[in-house]
Amino acid sequence: MLRGSHPSARFSSASRHQDSAMSLPKTPPDESTLVRYFRAGNYRGIATCLDQLKNDPKRCKEFIKRSNCLDVLVRLLRCENQRIVDRSLSILADACMNDDVREKIRNSKIRFNIVLILENLELNAMLHCRACRLVSNLSECSWHAKELCDAGIIKTLMALLTSKTDVQTYCMAIRAVRNIWNVYKNIRDTMIELEIVKLVAQLFVMAEERSNIDLKYGKLVDACLKAMCIFLDTLDPRCGNQMQVDKDMWGYKCLMRCCSARNNKMAIKCLYTLCQIAECRLCLGVSGTVKELIALIIATDTNSNFICKEILLSLCLFCRESVNRDRIRLNNGLQIILALLNKPEYECYHPKLLEALTLFIHDEIGLDILTRHGILEILVAKLTNFVAKNSERSSTSRKRSSDYLIDDYDKRPSKYPISRYSMDLYRDDWSPRSATSASSSSPPSTPPLPPYFDFNTEIDDLKDDVYSPVYSDKECDNDEEEEAASPRSYKSPTTVEADSDSSSLNVETFSETSACEYYTLLLLSKLSFSSKPIDKLAESMTIKSLMDYIKYTKKQNVLKGTALKILIKIIGNAEYFIPLVKQGFVFEIQTLPEAEECMRHLRTVADTGGATGQLSFLLLRGEEDYKLLTAVSIPFLIKRHCTLRCLLKKHDGMQLIFRLLADSSHKLHKRAIWSICQLAKAFYSDDSDSITDTATNTIEICNMKPSIKLSSIVILELDDGTTIKACRQTLCHYSPVFSAMLEGHFRESNKRLIRLRNMSRNALKTLILATNDDRFKNRSIESLLEAVLLADYFLMPNFLIELLTETSINKLNHETFYRAWCWARKYSCHEFRSFCVKKFLITKMSWNETMRTFHDFYTTNAFNEFLCEIRDIITDELYRW
Repeated sequence: MLRGSHPSARFSSASRHQDSAMSLPKTPPDESTLVRYFRAGNYRGIATCLDQLKNDPKRCKEFIKRSNCLDVLVRLLRCENQRIVDRSLSILADACMNDDVREKIRNSKIRFNIVLILENLELNAMLHCRACRLVSNLSECSWHAKELCDAGIIKTLMALLTSKTDVQTYCMAIRAVRNIWNVYKNIRDTMIELEIVKLVAQLFVMAEERSNIDLKYGKLVDACLKAMCIFLDTLDPRCGNQMQVDKDMWGYKCLMRCCSARNNKMAIKCLYTLCQIAECRLCLGVSGTVKELIALIIATDTNSNFICKEILLSLCLFCRESVNRDRIRLNNGLQIILALLNKPEYECYHPKLLEALTLFIHDEIGLDILTRHGILEILVAKLTNFVAKNSERSSTSRKRSSDYLIDDYDKRPSKYPISRYSMDLYRDDWSPRSATSASSSSPPSTPPLPPYFDFNTEIDDLKDDVYSPVYSDKECDNDEEEEAASPRSYKSPTTVEADSDSSSLNVETFSETSACEYYTLLLLSKLSFSSKPIDKLAESMTIKSLMDYIKYTKKQNVLKGTALKILIKIIGNAEYFIPLVKQGFVFEIQTLPEAEECMRHLRTVADTGGATGQLSFLLLRGEEDYKLLTAVSIPFLIKRHCTLRCLLKKHDGMQLIFRLLADSSHKLHKRAIWSICQLAKAFYSDDSDSITDTATNTIEICNMKPSIKLSSIVILELDDGTTIKACRQTLCHYSPVFSAMLEGHFRESNKRLIRLRNMSRNALKTLILATNDDRFKNRSIESLLEAVLLADYFLMPNFLIELLTETSINKLNHETFYRAWCWARKYSCHEFRSFCVKKFLITKMSWNETMRTFHDFYTTNAFNEFLCEIRDIITDELYRW
């Protein structure tokens, strides 16, 4: 029998005799009615009033607004009549869903009354169920939750959870525990010490096993899952460990069964939260969760159902430990991840999936599986997609990658003790050389994985045996709580390798780049460092994607330099040399601003004996297309003249190039033009300097000429009847011929009009201008060249001839090469004609300018002569060397 301190809570026998004498209320009860029955100890009247209030929600709502009525209901909880207690609990539980009601009963003794009810395990389960519901609703208020805990509600609920009762009572007790945990945080450590989480997990295991036979246990399963999700929300490993239930980890196994068999969303959420705790992931792996998770993904995908976020991210989380990576690899998990990366509907999860794959970069077997099942095609497609979206991305503000990447499992409370199982955890003495490491014979986990993948570290430079599988020194020195509060606090557990001169990625730069791009380049970087050749890594599609990414990515993007170094690493691998040559890489790379840097690495490979032998084989026995492409590529690849002579002369590479030069319809015709110019530059790299020096000296001589005072004018008449006025004295000063003609004893000396034969007006005018000022330099190339002949014809000074000559040479460019060559051919100036061809070959011009100039020669009737001159020039140099 329940006994309380208040006298009105105990009913005497005399009071019971009054029950029959008093009439029952015929109208809905009011405040005075219930109070009167309470004071009189009328069981029947009280029960009737409570029944009427229970059945009339509107009247009940008005009733509980009065504080004295609530006080009566609280006192009735100490009543010996179970029916009255039951109704009072029910009404109070409904009422306490309201904040105002909870506030009105703050100073009552409701907490002690509830504890007394729950402590009496002999009462029927219905009372316990309603009492737990009242506790649950009261616990929505932090004050009530604290007072209930102070009154001993936790141990009372714990005893109820371990007793034998019905499903509904278990559900309400678990709900009460859940709400107290959620609202009153100071009691959590006590609840963990009392193993409340384990009790809930035990009920979960029992309910899950029985739910297949009795459906009512399904409600208990759901109640347990909701509670476990709340417990795990703190990411406290102690909660996760208690959820194992026993050494066989039946708690984890039943949780995975709920995810797989029933597709329970709450179970999936619980599993995902559990996976965020590093210590628990190892035990989950042991319990077979990894295998079951992969099977669930396969089954869901086979049925064309969408795989939820929590399942995908849980699989990604399991990649953070080496033992779980082994399980993923052995159960075809890598193939599953690759399949998901090929599906556009999961594109929002691709950054996480790619990040998970980067954790396999030190797993040679895993990398082999990835390469065999199409990782390269996926990465190339990603690069192509980045280039396509580049313009759109540049026009919109880029989302911070820290906001994009940080997920719940990146946050860890620092107050909980941690063990050293995972990459997520740090220890300052864990390394193969450490005396305190777990086992000197056990293989280490993943090599050092500093935050933000140091692109400045090359895989070959890693110090042997001096690394930690779980931490980096920088991470240990940082304040974890301070970092967690920062928007740039994302820690990544992987590294990327690149050349030692590359710029390392820091937190700030990474926060401005796309996570998907980052992990894509990380994986490509690892593939480029592979000791054995990767199939399709040097194929045209891969190389083109890398080049496009380098070409169209913003200069300030730090990943552009990374992509360039990946390309250089591929170029520098001798295994990929011939595939690159066969796809015409030496011409494609010319479109990059960094072309010369790339070609320098390619030439280093080409200078090796093996590469030279492979080029020789292609020239002699390769397919026709490869022969021609190899021939036009050789001038770009080889700088040593002895090797050039062997390949081009001995192995007929030169004949192949000239065959292409003569055939404008061939697809390699333009490449042959560019190639022959490159070859000439290799032979005549210093000629341009000597020409410049000569021109400078000529100008200095020209500045020393005396000043001439103009006097009389002479008119020169040409064959076509046109005339040119000139200074008589100037002509006589510069030319002995004019001096004899105009000042000697000839007939022309006394005439003002002089007739000249076989010379053009433009050439003569250019010559006359050259004797007076610099305006002649703007004259056409033809008039300048003919003026040189006239200057020689009139025996003018050498400095004037040299000035005209150097001016003509300086006028040579892509627009005048053809015209100058035609002029030299017309006037049989063979040396200058050869010089024009040589100048065309060695002058630095763009692709379009070179093609346009060559086309000018090609359209003339003397193209064969032009081609023969090129052959003679190149052949002479080959023989000379």
